[in-house]
Amino acid sequence: MKHNLLTITLIGILLFGSLVAGIYSLASSDSFDAEAMEVANQLYSTGSYAEAGQVYEQLLSQGMANSSLYYNLGNAYYAQGDLGRAILNYQRASRLNPRDPQIRENLALARTQSVNEAAVASSNPIQSLADFSSSWFTLNETALLTLGLWFLLGFLFIAFRRIQPGKMRSFTQYGLILTALIFLMMGISLGTRLYTEQIRPEAVIIADQVTINSSPGDEFTTDFSLSSGAEVEVLDVQGSWAHLALPNDILDGWIPLSTMETVSQMGSFDKTIF
Repeated sequence: MKHNLLTITLIGILLFGSLVAGIYSLASSDSFDAEAMEVANQLYSTGSYAEAGQVYEQLLSQGMANSSLYYNLGNAYYAQGDLGRAILNYQRASRLNPRDPQIRENLALARTQSVNEAAVASSNPIQSLADFSSSWFTLNETALLTLGLWFLLGFLFIAFRRIQPGKMRSFTQYGLILTALIFLMMGISLGTRLYTEQIRPEAVIIADQVTINSSPGDEFTTDFSLSSGAEVEVLDVQGSWAHLALPNDILDGWIPLSTMETVSQMGSFDKTIF
C-alpha cells in the first residue's frame, strides 16, 4: 500500500512540475518603450488621437505588443470613428487578455455601432464551445489546460487501478469520469480553435465599404457589400484577392486583400497556409 501511495505521489509531483514548466515557457516577456508609451497616452488624453495612434503603431512595428497596447490603439481608432481598425485591435487585445472587462466592453460597444450583420452567432455546438473557451482563455492557456487535464487523467487512472475498493476508490472513479468529460470538451475546443486559426482565420474589414465579388476580379461585382468593422473568415487567397465568408457561411465572395486585415496578423498572405 505504501508503495502504491509513493508511486501516486511521485506522479502527482511530475504532473505539477509539468504544469509549472508549461506556464513558465508560455509566460510573456514583452518589454516596452515606457517613454514612448507615456507620450502616446498623453497625446490620447489631450485629444490628439491620430498622433497617439501613430506612436502606438510604431511600438507595434518594433515588436512591442501586448493587450494594453492593442487596447489603446483600438481606443485611438474608435475616437477617430474608424470602427474597422478599432474592432480589429480590440479583437487582438482580447486574444491576449480575454478576461479583461474593459476590452470586452469596448469591443461590444464598437460592434453595436457597426452597420454590418456579420457578427452572427454560430449555431454549431462545437463552434459555440470554442467561442466560449476563447472568451475566457487564450489559445496557449487552452493548450496548457488540455495538457494538464491529460496528465491528470493519467494520474487518476493509475490511482483508480491501484487504490483498494472503498470510498476512496469510488471518489477517484467519479473524479476520473469528470476529468475525462472536461478533457474531451477542452480538446474539442482546442482543435476547433486551431482549425479556425490555420484554415479559416478571422479578419475584419477596414475599408469604409467594399463590394463582394462573385469571383476574383473587378468585373465580377454583386449587389452585396460590407462596411468597416464587418468580421469575416478568410477561406482562400488568389493574388491580391481574398475569398471570405460571413459566420455560418450565410454569404461568401471575393474582396481585395487591401480592404481587410486578419486578427492573428499572419503577415503576407500565402495560399499554401490555408
